[in-house]
Amino acid sequence: MKALVVHFSKFGNTQQVAEAIAEALEPSASVRVIPMDQLSAADLDQVDLVVMGCPTHRMNLPEAVRPVFETLPRRALRSTPVAAFDTSYKMSPWLARFSASKKLDKRQRKLGGKRIVPPETFHVVGREGPLYDGELERARAWAETILEQLPVQRL
Repeated sequence: MKALVVHFSKFGNTQQVAEAIAEALEPSASVRVIPMDQLSAADLDQVDLVVMGCPTHRMNLPEAVRPVFETLPRRALRSTPVAAFDTSYKMSPWLARFSASKKLDKRQRKLGGKRIVPPETFHVVGREGPLYDGELERARAWAETILEQLPVQRL
């Protein structure tokens, strides 16, 4: 199985989470981790799983992430299993509905991706981090949940 973990990271926290996710996927997949600004349509060919993550900025996707989706073909993910995550400071449940992971999930599905787990948020201290203790372990556990949800024929 081939997996792609794509991330945008301003302070390094999201990159750490992406690398922890990739580490947890590696026993079951050939994993490639790339920054969001280097993503091209060719990277999405022949992959069995795409995981995308970025920080939540002002209850939205960071400005640097939005143009990436405009460069990808309309059905670039064609039924590919997808998962989305973000890093954010702890918000009230009402504000958490505006997380970047939910917006990434929506954009992945618009490109034809098939959500296999709900979007996830990993928390940072303050607005810039570092990550709270235990968040990288939680990211690895989330990646294991992703593997459990993949269709059997992809394993």
